[in-house]
Amino acid sequence: MILEEAQISAWIASLWLPFLRITGAMMAAPLFSSSYVPVRSRIAIALFTALVVAPVIPTPPAINALGLQAMLIAANEILIGICLGFLVQLVFEAIVFAGQTISMGMGLGFAMMVDPQRGTSVPILSQFFLLISLLIFLALDGHLAFLQLIAGSFSIWPVGIAVVSADTAGMIVEWSAEIFSGAIRVALPAVIALLVVQIGVGVISRAAPTLNLFAVGFPIAILVGYLVLYQMMPLFIPAMDSLLSPAFETAGELLKTGGAGG
Repeated sequence: MILEEAQISAWIASLWLPFLRITGAMMAAPLFSSSYVPVRSRIAIALFTALVVAPVIPTPPAINALGLQAMLIAANEILIGICLGFLVQLVFEAIVFAGQTISMGMGLGFAMMVDPQRGTSVPILSQFFLLISLLIFLALDGHLAFLQLIAGSFSIWPVGIAVVSADTAGMIVEWSAEIFSGAIRVALPAVIALLVVQIGVGVISRAAPTLNLFAVGFPIAILVGYLVLYQMMPLFIPAMDSLLSPAFETAGELLKTGGAGG
């Protein structure tokens, strides 16, 4: 069978370019981008999703398969996917940040372990928060919602219609500020309780200067921290939902910036 240039161009536009957007999203998305998810599995999921959405997406414009335009459109599709995945990934980065904030107040900031999702060292409490949040993400069908978001993105922002603009980058920066303020709200109860403990230990040290603060303050801070975390666990699901829902809404608004640009 001899493939003509027009056939190759149509194949690239209808399957290869959607595959690149989906792959870019999975490079930055939570769970899919984890190092413990095999690369072959990620490629298989991306390819299967591309095959499913290819017949129903708007017909892409004809491009030269070997030209500069095709490479630029391919890079743009990867960048769109990365932006979508990064918006959702920020939720989990905020959860890790909340765990780090609480760990510092409890005196557990030195207890580090390697995060398999990022390949870096994080406090053990942050790793615990991350595992809980990933389980909640799966329980809330967040992975299916993310795949649905990617599939629907081709209707809002068709392939080859518009490029990622400064407005798109500005929206990601604004969302970053909002999501980390949400992380502070998650960690605030524990931070306030630990601050009260530190103030109390400071007052006691003024009344009894000979008291060993390291022998008394650290155990109390760790005990109070665990008690607060125990009370926070039932509120973790609503907190995750309050962060994930705006993340998907922001991703939809981001896609509209490209759709409007087309």
